[in-house]
Amino acid sequence: MNIAVGALQAPTKDSLDAWLNTPRLAKCGEVFTPAEPMWKPDKSASNPVNWRAAIACVSPDWQPWLHAALAYRMVDMAASTVATAASGLSRAAQAGIDPLNEDHLIALRERFSANEFSGISSFMAFWHDCESLKQRPSQPLIDAYQALPRKKCSSNDVILSLDPEQGPFTQVEQDALHQWMHEQFCHGQLNCERYLYLRLMMIYGQRGAQVRMMVFGDFTKIDQGCKVRFHWAKQKGDEAGWRVKSEIFSLDEDLYNTVQAYKAMVLAQLWQTYPDGADWNSAIANVPLFRRKLDDEAGPWERMNLPVLIDSPLQKGLEDAPQPNFHVGSGTIRRWLSRIERMEGFPISPRTHQSLKVTRGHRFKHTLGTDLSNAGLDEWTMARALMHKNTKTVRRYRAVSSELLALIDAKMSDHLALVVNAFTGIIVTDRTSAKNGDRADRQLEDVAVCGATAACHLDAPDTCYACGKFQPLLHADHRSVLERLERRRAQTIATDKTTGVLWDRVILACRKVILDCEAMLRLGRKVE
Repeated sequence: MNIAVGALQAPTKDSLDAWLNTPRLAKCGEVFTPAEPMWKPDKSASNPVNWRAAIACVSPDWQPWLHAALAYRMVDMAASTVATAASGLSRAAQAGIDPLNEDHLIALRERFSANEFSGISSFMAFWHDCESLKQRPSQPLIDAYQALPRKKCSSNDVILSLDPEQGPFTQVEQDALHQWMHEQFCHGQLNCERYLYLRLMMIYGQRGAQVRMMVFGDFTKIDQGCKVRFHWAKQKGDEAGWRVKSEIFSLDEDLYNTVQAYKAMVLAQLWQTYPDGADWNSAIANVPLFRRKLDDEAGPWERMNLPVLIDSPLQKGLEDAPQPNFHVGSGTIRRWLSRIERMEGFPISPRTHQSLKVTRGHRFKHTLGTDLSNAGLDEWTMARALMHKNTKTVRRYRAVSSELLALIDAKMSDHLALVVNAFTGIIVTDRTSAKNGDRADRQLEDVAVCGATAACHLDAPDTCYACGKFQPLLHADHRSVLERLERRRAQTIATDKTTGVLWDRVILACRKVILDCEAMLRLGRKVE
């Protein structure tokens, strides 16, 4: 659509209605018409801009100019930022608060959080500076916004308090989530798209917006190994914008191969579904890893049978560069994660006795920052890994000691043993009731019998407790094994923290065996 010359001219009182009915170009590169009831030029945005509800916060003679200011803001800022400001203004209208009335500013501040009030204040400052509009907030009003003391943010830092729903995961929680997602993926219960999203978040700890930007071309293999590219978010100035500035990180080869296999599957689906949409062999590098698949008007049947990609005439443009309209929105990701939390067998948090919260995307960043700090990395290295411009934010992770995390794990160990499902074998009363019980080469000291048909290379019996073929004896001394496992873990962590945590699952499995044996013995005594 061509942009009319009238859209580039400043509106006057007489031309304002015509100006609002003229299509304009939003920051995302798509066209919107200010007079339309809802604005959603950026299809990847989770919420549209409801300007009608927003302008109700001011008197009728100011409403057309506030409407125009919001339209100008769509040219200057991301649609999600404008939607947030419009939402705040509409809530002010519902509360009877006029943001143009200096006497209402204290009520406005008290009504909203510090971030929400700052968003409204920033919009008002933008409107004041918008010289193309004849009617704007006064300078004294803007000064009053700036001079008004902000409400203090909550002192509850989710990182320092190790908040169980928003703060970093403990190591045992990470292990449980990692094990669960791999098992569900291998058994076809978790599709490749959602598995990759979780895995990338767990490994790299970046913002959800950064992961949603990714395309298949961001994964490469060179002489120096496999690499992945992440783009910065929340940038200002010349570095701001969608996929403008990026950093390259190392990538595990197994994960690279998984992405390539998924890429081949998506490529085949694209050729089959949209054979004339684009030259997909060229466009696949610019196809999003996490794709938008439906438009806003999609019916129930379409939502049950999702295509590989939204049907759009812009598909041809993927041959040249990534296109933001094809990337999944944040709302869709939240719905994915919410469904994942409700899946059968999803890990339980020992601190809340509820499913682990993965819908709080920043938890993965908090977890990575905490782990990097406890691994002894310096602040600048941590800042680079977390894609921060400076070290101010990462200093919080220094206050979360490995000893504190270990204390939490120790207190929760027995409970975790019940919910992590690390032990998957069968307890047997004696060797005669065990598979391979008559084979001398399958006796694991005096604690268990191995039910495997072929020899393995596990460090028997210490590392066998998490094996599905492990058959612990009911009356064996498993507590002695547990003490030995914990000593070995402590010795390993003293020299290598990363390798040391590999003992966690075996220890949990051993604890579960002890608890199950004790329960069986108590039940047996009651029966007698």
